[in-house]
Amino acid sequence: MPPVLRLGGQQLGRLTVLKRVKNGRRDRAQWKCRCSCGREVTVLSDSLRTGRTRSCGCLRIDLTKLRETKHGQSGTGRKQPTRTYNSWRAMVQRCTDPKFARFPKYGALGVKVCVRWLGKDGFNNFQSDLGKRPEGTTLGRFGDVGNYEPGNVKWMSSTEQRQNWRPDRNLGGARKAA
Repeated sequence: MPPVLRLGGQQLGRLTVLKRVKNGRRDRAQWKCRCSCGREVTVLSDSLRTGRTRSCGCLRIDLTKLRETKHGQSGTGRKQPTRTYNSWRAMVQRCTDPKFARFPKYGALGVKVCVRWLGKDGFNNFQSDLGKRPEGTTLGRFGDVGNYEPGNVKWMSSTEQRQNWRPDRNLGGARKAA
């Protein structure tokens, strides 16, 4: 059996080696370590020495998030989605998802979302066009008609939304003659 390494106090990746603990399975040397995220883990000597273990597992999660995050506002992980993202997602759902509760008053009546605001970069384009959603506002269409597209929507206060509301919109899509 090889000699036991003296690793106490060393920083290896995100792990700080605290102390040697009882040997594990197959009589292999183990160390108690504290990760930079605060969790304590027990790691085999070989894994520390070779660099195979560099964190409690949080490094893998962080690298995955970094690789897969496009805009960081959808609420992945422990964060909540932003108000802007929630508004965008609800807009897309009510216009494209027949299972969504508000689809009958939007998508079923022909209200569409512009192509620029859909797909892979849809949210980024939407936020670029409208900016972040200010406190106390929601997404509204001018005159409560037309599609969700640049030039026909803005962040509106509840007062603006009430003034903008058209009662005839709830008649199954039929509009009163002006």
